[in-house]
Amino acid sequence: MSTAAQASSNAIRPFGMRDKLAYALGDFGCNCSFALNGYLMLFYTQYIGLSLEVWGIIILVLKIWDGINDPIMGGLMDSLKPGKRGKFRTYIFYGSFVLAVSGALCFLPIPDAPMGVKIFVCLTGYLVWDMAYTVVNVPYGAMNAVISSKPSDRAQLSTFRTLGAMTSAIVVMIILPVFCYDRENNLLGSRIFVIALILGAAGFLAFQLMLKGVKERVVIPEDAKAHEKYNYLLALKNFFKNRAAVGITLAAMVQLLMTFGISSANQILFQSFFRNARISGIAGFISMIPMFVFIPLIKPVVNKFGKREAAAIPLLLGILSSLLMAILPVTPDAGGLVLWIILCLLTSLSTVIFSMVGWAMVADCIDYQEQQTGKREEGTVYATYSLGRKLAQGFGSSIIAFLLILTGYNSALGAQQSMDTANNVRILIGLTQFVCLLFLFILLRFVYNLGKKKVEEMESSLGRSRGSYANMPAEE
Repeated sequence: MSTAAQASSNAIRPFGMRDKLAYALGDFGCNCSFALNGYLMLFYTQYIGLSLEVWGIIILVLKIWDGINDPIMGGLMDSLKPGKRGKFRTYIFYGSFVLAVSGALCFLPIPDAPMGVKIFVCLTGYLVWDMAYTVVNVPYGAMNAVISSKPSDRAQLSTFRTLGAMTSAIVVMIILPVFCYDRENNLLGSRIFVIALILGAAGFLAFQLMLKGVKERVVIPEDAKAHEKYNYLLALKNFFKNRAAVGITLAAMVQLLMTFGISSANQILFQSFFRNARISGIAGFISMIPMFVFIPLIKPVVNKFGKREAAAIPLLLGILSSLLMAILPVTPDAGGLVLWIILCLLTSLSTVIFSMVGWAMVADCIDYQEQQTGKREEGTVYATYSLGRKLAQGFGSSIIAFLLILTGYNSALGAQQSMDTANNVRILIGLTQFVCLLFLFILLRFVYNLGKKKVEEMESSLGRSRGSYANMPAEE
């Protein structure tokens, strides 16, 4: 074989649509398992029979552990030698087998078991699922930074990741209410176990296809790492000196506090206020339409304004619409339902760009830390960011349980809440979104410091402004 032919055969496949579609399948797989979490509180309080107080304490403890094990995973990725599948794909491959079945462990149908057994199953089932999810999700998220070094490519990966998550979320959002509520809007918990098994299998297939389609291109040469002992505490210290990483982590935490805080409350709203739980998925789908509309616009908008600027300004619309959700006299009839869906649509529209480019902003934070410290620690940065996300998920799910008590909500009544209680839940949803979106805007505008110009200067200083793929392994 000639030298030219050999060089051609060893060339790295350029970044393209194959990477983007495959990366989208990764979050499709994650969310096939994760999307059911929005039903955990209803499952354990309305079907299994735990009180809101017990559930709030359990989920808080679980999510604290959930957050702790993410940095452990990140440290392992940064300290251990990459496997034959790459630095991140090896973990995803093995973790996907356990994740395929562990999601169903969270939804074992045991409403007649003793209370101690119920609590034990809730704790252990979630812990097994959570560890499997961490082994898959942390490497998957960190991999954004090594598929391409170009900011525009990362923004596209972030967009396609969101598209993959949305696709699986929409499937669950629309189908689950149809099969899991009876005609009186009460939860049919036994069916969720079967659905979790089906979604686990779909997620496993998505992961395997994703692993075939993505390529890790940004590789630090081994001689640059030689004799270097990994120090997680030092890496963590560097993270907290990274203003951009701290800013995006706090922003993601606020968004997830909002998302997880209102997820179960929305189900209760459609059960008890609008008295039609089965259409909750359709209403949720309508509120996600802006994301599909904006997908073709993300790249030109980000190229023109930068990720931070494009994500922050639309939040002002959401701040206004969520306040209206709380103060307008929404009625529990068809007219009130239409008004509610319109306000949800506007609120969703305000967060579209942040949802789509947030992961790319994390990848920029990884480069920013490398520029500051001279060390590239994708696993640690992403895992610490993920720790904040998991803590927010836990606090959001726990706080909403206790706030629901203040509204007068009684889980033992299921869908048969009083109208005053149901209206209080509606006001709670609006106020929660208003406060969270206000803080999210402040964090993106005044804490996160990687604007368009600074990102361009940073990538240029790192020698990656046009995509530098030196010292990379040949295409498999």
